[in-house]
Amino acid sequence: MLNCIIFLLIRMEMIILQVLEVGKPFELFYGRDMTGQDGCIFERFKDGNEYCLVIYMSNMSNKERELLRFGKITVKVIQEGNFILTLIRYGNTDLCFEINFDPILYKDGRMDNLLKSNIIYIIGIESNNNIIMNLRYVNIPMKLLGKYISVWENAKLVNGYSEKYIRWIDNLDRKYSVLELWDVGVYMGKIGY
Repeated sequence: MLNCIIFLLIRMEMIILQVLEVGKPFELFYGRDMTGQDGCIFERFKDGNEYCLVIYMSNMSNKERELLRFGKITVKVIQEGNFILTLIRYGNTDLCFEINFDPILYKDGRMDNLLKSNIIYIIGIESNNNIIMNLRYVNIPMKLLGKYISVWENAKLVNGYSEKYIRWIDNLDRKYSVLELWDVGVYMGKIGY
């Protein structure tokens, strides 16, 4: 059972030891207000090789908390050229999330070696009070990691990629619900099995 994660971060030329612990406030992302919202943020750690998936939910039920901590996760993607949207779903429940990720935003070198790790830390946050409800780590399916590498490497070659990616994601979100996207997504594997 994972109750604590320790990260070594470098901010403004200072080394900071960041401890994430169940029952404590989540303070890893500065300047992002998630209060009362539901959603997720996917990041690649600057000073490590792992990925982080923060799932924030308002009024998280005990069932949702258990699903985030122990639930089996299926992964699908929607891909159009150099654009990819990842979808995760916990079992056959309505607990389904879009994970968008723009590798061009990372100018600090953290995207240079994508194969160093396939670990994702999943952090469940109660967004009404910013408290960490659960911590978990899982492996990215190799089929999905291969897809990420090919898409993200090609993204570097596209002028104006970030703006085009945002428009593509916004267009999908205007036309379809998350579950409608799930229905047409391409299966990439399972996590937590």
